[in-house]
Amino acid sequence: MNENVKIQFYRISRFGYYRYGQDEPEFGSVSELLGELSSWVRSNGKSLSQTCTYELEDGEDEYRTFCFDLVNNSQTGDFVLVMWNETPTNEGRVVAVDGTQSVGNADVNFTDLPEGSIPGYATYFWFIPEYDVFASIRFHHSLIIGKKSLDRYLKEFTAKFTSFVVTEETEEGVEIVGYSNNDDETYNLAADFKSYLYRKPGQIEYIRQNIDSIKKIIRKNELNPQIVLHRELWQKILESLRIVPRENTLSEEVKIKYEIPFTPNEEEINEIIAEWEENHESKWDDVGFKFESDAQIRWLSHSVAKDEYDLDVTRDNDEIVEAESLLSALTESRTVILRLIS
Repeated sequence: MNENVKIQFYRISRFGYYRYGQDEPEFGSVSELLGELSSWVRSNGKSLSQTCTYELEDGEDEYRTFCFDLVNNSQTGDFVLVMWNETPTNEGRVVAVDGTQSVGNADVNFTDLPEGSIPGYATYFWFIPEYDVFASIRFHHSLIIGKKSLDRYLKEFTAKFTSFVVTEETEEGVEIVGYSNNDDETYNLAADFKSYLYRKPGQIEYIRQNIDSIKKIIRKNELNPQIVLHRELWQKILESLRIVPRENTLSEEVKIKYEIPFTPNEEEINEIIAEWEENHESKWDDVGFKFESDAQIRWLSHSVAKDEYDLDVTRDNDEIVEAESLLSALTESRTVILRLIS
């Protein structure tokens, strides 16, 4: 079945074991460590619930992430990694509020989950070790990329669970004492995974080189009723306009856009770019700049390697796209999609 997907690329800057202060790993690579992950999640009859690579501290706002599936194409060397991202429960029950009722009088409903169930949602990532990049794959029902969870998952896996890890027994339990490249030497190295948006050259460089001629900053967004931040922003907009809506909450997608007369300095430009790169998938769709000497609006989104494609994939159900079918579809369109980073 053909489905429209949004593909966005990220560059892998670190994935391996590093001496402090060095940018090149002593050992470890994208292919090698994803192969290690594939072996680990399928070892010793491991269940999905045992594939989280980190423990949550008391009071953390994040939730656990698990490996739902990981498949590899032996010819291209590519991987598709499907993550399962946990959502909160109340003692094994999913909690929902009736959004059609008024503030202070809304009913809260509880749905019991089968024992062992992990409520959540799937996220999809396509790794291309040949180019040290990966891409997030978002389907029509997906609101969140899940990159932050992916980064933590892979960093913690690299630090704790690969065959490079050297441990010893202590009175407190098992302690990691270093890393070894399958030899007799143990090294004091930093296990790391880091990635960042894959930028196409030109757009951001132009903005930075012409800061003094910026006269307006434009922000635009598509508010989605399923995202809390969007619902809160919608309420603030209505309040500022002194509008009393027929319904209490945002009920359908709404597009908004506003302009601010502003000439930022270099520090402010860097902050705007960094904030957009960190939050644009969950908060703002885009930020643009108008210049005195250029009629063209320069949008930050145009600096990112992303696009939409139709892929022929197979669904297991409304939430899960079968990983092998996704990898096959990406392989079939690989040459076309990789033009984004060529």
